[in-house]
Amino acid sequence: MEQSDIDFCLSNFDRTLSVMGNARRLHDLNPDRSVRGWENYLRSNVLDMLDDYERLKPGQNQRAGQSMETEILPDVEGKGYYYDAGADEYITFLSCAEEMIRVSGDKHRAMKEAYSNMVGKPASMNEMSRRFGIPRAWFDEYRRRHGWTHDMDPYTDEEVAVSEPEQLVDDLILRRRQALHQRYEKRKWEEIEKDAESYRMFANTVLNEFRGLMMEPAPEVQRLPLGHPIHDYALVISPTDFHWGKHGWVDEVGEHYGFDEARRRLMEKTEDLVNRLPGSPEKIIVATGSDWFHVDTDGGTTTKGTPQDMCGSPAEILMSGCRLAREHIDLLRQVSDVEVVFMPGNHDRMSSIALMMYLSAVYEDCDDCEVVVSPATRQYLQYGNTLMGFIHGDGARNLVELMSVEQRQLWGKCEHHVWFHGHLHHQKVTEKGGAIIYQLPSLAGHDRYHYRNGYTTSRAGLSAHIVDKQHGVIGSLFAPVH
Repeated sequence: MEQSDIDFCLSNFDRTLSVMGNARRLHDLNPDRSVRGWENYLRSNVLDMLDDYERLKPGQNQRAGQSMETEILPDVEGKGYYYDAGADEYITFLSCAEEMIRVSGDKHRAMKEAYSNMVGKPASMNEMSRRFGIPRAWFDEYRRRHGWTHDMDPYTDEEVAVSEPEQLVDDLILRRRQALHQRYEKRKWEEIEKDAESYRMFANTVLNEFRGLMMEPAPEVQRLPLGHPIHDYALVISPTDFHWGKHGWVDEVGEHYGFDEARRRLMEKTEDLVNRLPGSPEKIIVATGSDWFHVDTDGGTTTKGTPQDMCGSPAEILMSGCRLAREHIDLLRQVSDVEVVFMPGNHDRMSSIALMMYLSAVYEDCDDCEVVVSPATRQYLQYGNTLMGFIHGDGARNLVELMSVEQRQLWGKCEHHVWFHGHLHHQKVTEKGGAIIYQLPSLAGHDRYHYRNGYTTSRAGLSAHIVDKQHGVIGSLFAPVH
């Protein structure tokens, strides 16, 4: 068959027949495709082009009663096309169509802009054919008749002739801005769709089993006889960067880290800190999330998709990590009332929210445990004369400025301003702009990534900070991992 399949379909399409009727007709003319095959081809490649093709067929291109064959068209023979300014139409002779075709000025200019790379990513000839409803062979000759290439500017000769250069430059900048915005919106929606797909996978594989965990009521606890302190204080304890589910092989990274070792470190170091307290605190603030989980997806990756070394499946990590967080809080409830705040990390942005909702449901009817439910990555609490901020540490850096603006009233009301964050796995204290920033350590062991990059020199452990009700942070405790 000398014609392309599209040309063959267009030239033999009968509008008096249904799509299936035309498929049978095409099969009779060319049995290389089955009737069903021609039907699918018509629906996928041809139907959208019919209106333009019918308008451009020989005998249809008439204006004022005169056919294209007899109409006098200046310069067509020389350039291969003629621009009719009165009608704003481009009349172009295409040898592959054996006729002259009319294209409106708006469509012609839109085609040239789409094919140019000066505005955005240029369309291919197949994309041009689909977008503008013109057979590929026709467009290929059409763009050659008009001298179009991808490297051309998006303006026609007629636009250049009547426009000031500065006007065209300003217009081109505006078009590039619009193209940039369109690409941004497209990328944004691709990310949203990706996140939605991840959530659907998470819901199907985990949530049904996860609901069973919340049916277990929070147990009654017996308070430890720690005695009364001289002054009221709150204890801030934050197992940041715990990385539950991380795997480290001793022969490869110098130490073993898995479920059993992680649990031992958390519970033993928490007991070490409790045994050093100067009496029972008024309350314990537990800042959690903050890479409590090592992975965040069913594929065993961080929130952004980085694969991780794991000691269990993602579902096992999530469910057992929720149980452990509950066990840890119940241990602290034996000391004092507990308030739980969350600062989602870069490893567990969504899983930490799941943990937050789980703990909120578990302790909903408990008078001695409050879970702050908020999706914000920065959390603020006031205790006495101190304003405290909590953040994982992988995002915003201007913490003092953020606190003074976001908590303007409490900033002025409180004499002491304190930030707590993790992420970097080692301790550091910075005083800046009227606030003290505590960078917290990590309890986690090493995996291949940390070992190969030499991130093995910081001492693992759990810290706690004593916040006097009047005088702010007056002491820090540290339980190192041995």
